[in-house]
Amino acid sequence: MTDNQQSASGVLDFDLIILGTGSGNSLISHEMRDWRIAIVERGVFGGTCLNRGCIPSKMYVYAADVAHIIKHAARFGVHGTFEHADWLSIRDRVFARIDPIAAGGRDYRLGNDNVTVFEGDAHFTGERELEVNGQRIRGTNVVIAAGARSFIPAFPGLEDGPYETSDTIMRVDRLPKHLIVLGGGFIATELGYVFSSLGARVTIVNRSRHLLMAEDHDISARYTALAGEMFDEVLLGTMVRRVAYGEGNVVVEVSNDEGMRTLEGDVLLVATGRRPNGDQLNGGSAGIHVNGDGHVVVDHYGRTSAPGVWA
Repeated sequence: MTDNQQSASGVLDFDLIILGTGSGNSLISHEMRDWRIAIVERGVFGGTCLNRGCIPSKMYVYAADVAHIIKHAARFGVHGTFEHADWLSIRDRVFARIDPIAAGGRDYRLGNDNVTVFEGDAHFTGERELEVNGQRIRGTNVVIAAGARSFIPAFPGLEDGPYETSDTIMRVDRLPKHLIVLGGGFIATELGYVFSSLGARVTIVNRSRHLLMAEDHDISARYTALAGEMFDEVLLGTMVRRVAYGEGNVVVEVSNDEGMRTLEGDVLLVATGRRPNGDQLNGGSAGIHVNGDGHVVVDHYGRTSAPGVWA
């Protein structure tokens, strides 16, 4: 940061401001070596995919596949025994690979002479102008790559106690005995498969009568038909009525065509979808159109409704 970057009003000027260090971090190229760039991150460098999404989940899926193969090897004439999974060993192997990458990405950007790193929440205060940690910054160009967060439904009692999301479940300290999963999309089913294969009892609770509803119809139908072979129980067309917490357990009251039921487990995973973070940026003050779902609206070139702002 140079002295001539700061205006008389105390605003720091940049050629480019990037919100988010997931996909946004990859935008900085060698051709921008003479640009003054600000990059803003409120969490861990690398975003969802690296830290709590596709990369760690697929590393877990590989371990789960190994366990699954051992359990079902007899159908191929191979006889073996699955004894147990060392959860901590699996978890620590995954994040011993991932955490240094996130830390290295942060250190690399901190070492770039033309990049200023702001660690904290940012929101727009005007046209291509934002505030982060009390400092106002302005960019000739701004790129919004702020990612998404877990959607938490307003089930009565849910907020009263501990529950896991896809952001946290992969770092828990022990393998659940009975994992109750709320949701039936790819996050719910993938993580449910991981824990089931590694030895946990898994119950899937889904309000729809099919799993993977966002996928192709035939894939959804086939996966739904096979789900009973992967999970201990799959409750479809089922609504959550109430959640309560006890000493080391969680109770979920549900209802479906068969009536009311009470489920009891030791870990609850809320995997009912994700919501874009666009609604947290105060985009309206900068002329940026954000729809009711939190998506920043763009054209096919990635341009938002505000000149010089991209997403």
